[in-house]
Amino acid sequence: MADDDSLAPPEAIEIVDEAERTDEWTDEMPGVDRVISVALTTEQPRTADWIAERAAVSPTTARSHLERLVDLHILSAVEQRGAKTYYPDAAYQRFKEVSQLIEEHTRSEIETMTVTAKEDIEELGETYGVESADELRKLATADDTSSREAREYFKKASEWDSHSHMVSIAEEALERYEKFSDHYRPSVDSAV
Repeated sequence: MADDDSLAPPEAIEIVDEAERTDEWTDEMPGVDRVISVALTTEQPRTADWIAERAAVSPTTARSHLERLVDLHILSAVEQRGAKTYYPDAAYQRFKEVSQLIEEHTRSEIETMTVTAKEDIEELGETYGVESADELRKLATADDTSSREAREYFKKASEWDSHSHMVSIAEEALERYEKFSDHYRPSVDSAV
């Protein structure tokens, strides 16, 4: 027979109150930073009211910050069914990815990432006998493709897109590496 200790309930899990978490966030981060944080992580266009609620600021404050971010080309805005919505600017996002890659990696590491991504693309092409992610998607929707195969084709097409995106970002990072890198130091020969 088990002793009394083995029958004791597990230690209680501490549940953090949502209001308490919001208070910590508002105490630690200024409103403009909360608006930026929420706006840059949206996966689809959102209204100022939606962003204001998640950033714990008033809609008027959110709208003011969002309009400034649009002016700075950090966000884009579009009118949809009478409501203005905001989403991350694609050019800004791309520049951010390129500059982050340059900041965090050496030229050699970026070159290795490029080669690895291209090898992964080639392997997908050889494995499935296709030349693009779209061809994989066509295989997924073919009449004689099972649901299991379709799921695999869609998954591999998404991986292909991810590798292609990596190659694209890496190529741009390599083109701009000397201009933006802290790692770059001119050689003695080029300084003469």
